[in-house]
Amino acid sequence: MDRFQLGIEIALSVLLLVTIFYSLYLGRALSVLRRDRGQLDALISSLQSSSAQAQSGIDHLRQTTELVGRALGKTVESGKSLKRDLAMLCDRSETLAQQLESLLPAGRVAAKAAHRVEEMPEETSFRSALRLKPEEVRTMKPSGSKSAAERELLRALRQKQG
Repeated sequence: MDRFQLGIEIALSVLLLVTIFYSLYLGRALSVLRRDRGQLDALISSLQSSSAQAQSGIDHLRQTTELVGRALGKTVESGKSLKRDLAMLCDRSETLAQQLESLLPAGRVAAKAAHRVEEMPEETSFRSALRLKPEEVRTMKPSGSKSAAERELLRALRQKQG
């Protein structure tokens, strides 16, 4: 059994040498890890602070988004109100335009009458009627001594002003 014992001792010696070299390798690796552990801790703390900053940035963005959303909502409501007002003004202007168009033939008749009167010798009295204030035109009554053109013009002026 001496040979068998010797073989086992040689095998155990080889395994012991392998274990020693492997433990030296592991010791060096552990020292590297210990040395890098400080850097790893610094990296972890940097990552934590970055994530905290990102979270605060997200919260700030939420608040800003809410404020901008409210302001935008107010602007939209104001725009809708202005749209309704503009639509109402457009409707009113269309009705006024239609009224003016209906008065346009009467105005043309009055203009033609005014042109005819300028050619007449009685133009001084007629021009004085054109210079009257709106209140005076409304209170004037057609008289029998005035020509048909003068009466037509006075009637057109009353319609236009009142």
